[in-house]
Formats: sequence, structure tokens, C-alpha cells
Amino acid sequence: MSGKRRAIFVFDPPMFLSMIFLMFAGILAIYSSNHSNAHSALHNSAYIRQIIFVLVGLGIVWIMMFINYTKMVEQRMILYAASVVLLVLTLIPHVGRLVNGSRSWILFIQPAEFIKLAVILVLAGVLDAMGDEIRTLKGFAIALVIPAVPMALILLQPDFGTFLVYVPIALVMLFVAGARIRYLFGLISIGVVGLAVPMFLSYSRMINSTDSIFFIFFSHRSYIAYIAFLFAFLAALLAVINLYASNRRIGLAAYVFFILFLSFLAAIMLDITLKEYQKQRLLVFLNPELKKLSSGYNIIQALIAIGSGGLIGRGFLKGSQSQLDFIPQQMNDFVFSNIGEEWGFLGSALVLIAFFIIVYRGMRIAMQSKDKLGAMIAAGIATMFLFHVMVNIGMAMGVMPITGIPLPFVSAGGSSLITFAAALGVLFNIDIRRYVHGDGIERA
Repeated sequence: MSGKRRAIFVFDPPMFLSMIFLMFAGILAIYSSNHSNAHSALHNSAYIRQIIFVLVGLGIVWIMMFINYTKMVEQRMILYAASVVLLVLTLIPHVGRLVNGSRSWILFIQPAEFIKLAVILVLAGVLDAMGDEIRTLKGFAIALVIPAVPMALILLQPDFGTFLVYVPIALVMLFVAGARIRYLFGLISIGVVGLAVPMFLSYSRMINSTDSIFFIFFSHRSYIAYIAFLFAFLAALLAVINLYASNRRIGLAAYVFFILFLSFLAAIMLDITLKEYQKQRLLVFLNPELKKLSSGYNIIQALIAIGSGGLIGRGFLKGSQSQLDFIPQQMNDFVFSNIGEEWGFLGSALVLIAFFIIVYRGMRIAMQSKDKLGAMIAAGIATMFLFHVMVNIGMAMGVMPITGIPLPFVSAGGSSLITFAAALGVLFNIDIRRYVHGDGIERA
């Protein structure tokens, strides 16, 4: 059988085995999380459902391996329209289901999870079609619309954790596509400044420091709006002057003022959109003791569980924090706490190594892709995995905000597991196509 032919039936073994290991670890952690309720229907259904999701996920991996990713991207407008419609439906009462304060479910699925992969495929297709136009401000702005629409709809649910996932994905894909660094830096600045203002106001309330001049000023949205439009006026004035002067410094100053205008507008929008409990969840990791009976409780209990695991762990089903239900959401958001307590440092390290392999091999596939389209898709998927892992594990260790982002293949839930399985299938697809359309060299 020729090298080309054999390549179709070969995929990245380290990445595949890492996925299997993480799925198995997830089933064990979910079983353990409900073991104290061993005679309840919840215990029996949770891990059994996860096993079913794993089997479905493996099937999805196999299917996605053999659907040419270029064909998927060709249907990007249909894919994008369907994604937007699903997100709109979640916002409609009696259609979208309210869970934990967020209207992000339709029946038993969470559309925002599936749409992560859809946005990666659509954005990659648009950027590939644009070519060098992405280096212009107009092209950059047009490309931003693709992730901006679903992000806005997700923010309205509100699901700020999922909203955040799209940010690094879009930035990395725009970078791979060849967007100018100054545009990317401006985009990052808008996000940082826009989030800093509402976070500052919330933190001031948490520490009872609401009498400072800065709190009084920024707590009035009208004041922020005045500053925003002052920056807009200065940006427009300098832009007009630059039309006649053609001075690089004047043009740069106009760009900076325009970025500041957008940053303060973003601050107003986020302050209006985010609920107070969401702001506190984002901030409480700075000092869990401030909210130790509410938001900070989760972090404190997770840290106790991980710390008590030591080097080799307390043993399967022997974790006191896990078995006595001290850790909230230990099947989902804080599943790593269960692993840390029962498996210890060594078991946790194995989980981290498995994720490292997936992210590393994903980035390697991006760099070795036969075309720029495949490179952008692979980079977007690898970034999605990396961000989920960093935030979820960092959240359990008290170094990241609580955002409700699941741990890929490990946290309970079908929408998340199937999405990541499909994403891994697409990575295998991109890798395989490199051999099928390349020089026919057989994989080593």
C-alpha cells in the first residue's frame, strides 16, 4: 500500500493517546465526585452519561478526520448563519433554558460550545479569502465582525467565561493570518482597559473603598462617556490634520486616541452587561477571604483539596474534600481539584503532560500545514485547548478568575466533550491532508 494511502489511516498517536487518557481520567473523577451519593440516581447517571459522551466523541473524531476541512470551510456562510440563529434562540424565553443564571442552553445542548469550532472554521475561511487585505485597517475591522457577533450574543446570555474563550482564539488566528501587530495591540488594549474599569469598581465595593475620588468618578457612566467622546473628538481632529500634514506621529496619536475611545466605550458596555456576582467571581481569586462564604468558598476548598493530595494523592475515592462534598461543581469547573486530591502531584502532572502534548502537537500541525487555511484552523484549535486548560486549572489553584470554563475531555458534559473531540478530529484531518496532497512520504 502506498505512503499516501497508508497516511489516511494513520493519525497522531501521542495526541490520540492523550485524549483517551484524559477521557478516562474524567470518567474516574466524575464517578468519584458523586461516590458519596452512591445510591442516588445522580451518581449512576453522571458517569454513565459521561461514558456515552466519550463513545460519541470518539465517533465524532473519526468522522471529522475524513471530512476535508477545505470542504467544511466552503460552507462557512451556512455554518455561520446557523451558529448565529442558535445563539439568538438561546436568548428567547421558553426556548433557551436558564441554568446557573445564564440562558445558554437549548434542551440538553449548549450551542456556545459547538460554535467555538464553527467560528474557528468560518474566521479561517474569511481570513484565507482576504489574503493580504488583512493588513489593512478595513480588512482587519471586517474580520473582527466574524467573532464579534457570536461574542456579543454570548455576552447577552450572559456567559462571560465562554465569551473570553473567543478573544485569544481570534487574536492568534489574526496573527497567523498576517494582521499588523499595532492592530492586534490596539485590540488587546481595548479589552484590558475596557475590563479594568468595571473590575476596579467591583473590587472597590468588595474592600469597602467606595469613597475614593477614582471610584466616585468612574462609578458615573456619564463621566466615562464624556471622556470617551473627548478622545473620539481628538482622534477625528488629528486624523483630519494628518490628511494635510501627512505626519507619522500625528497619525499615530490619532490612532491612540481612537483606541482609547473604543476602550472607554467597552468599559461602559461591560459595566452594564456584567452582573455584580460575575465581577466578583472574576476578582475573588485575588483574595478569596473577602468572599469566603460565597465566591471565595470554591477557591478555598479547591486549594485545600489540591494541597492535601501531596505527592501521590489520598487514593481513589479517599479524598475527604471530594467525598464530603466540600468542593462545589467538582464534576465541572473544579474537576481538577478532585484529581489533585486523589491522584496527588504525580497524577496531576500526568494530566498536564497530556494537555501539553495536545497543545504542542496542535501547534506543530499548524506550522507544518500544507496551506495557510489549515495553519489558521490548527492554531485556533490549539489556542482554544490552551486557554481552557490554563483558566480551568488556574481557577482550581487560585491563580485565575472563576469563569466556569470546563476542562477539555475531563469536565462532565456532552457539549464540551463533543466539541473538543470534533476539534481534535479536525487537527487530525489537517495533518492527514498534508500527506495526502503532499509528496506521499509515509509518516515516521
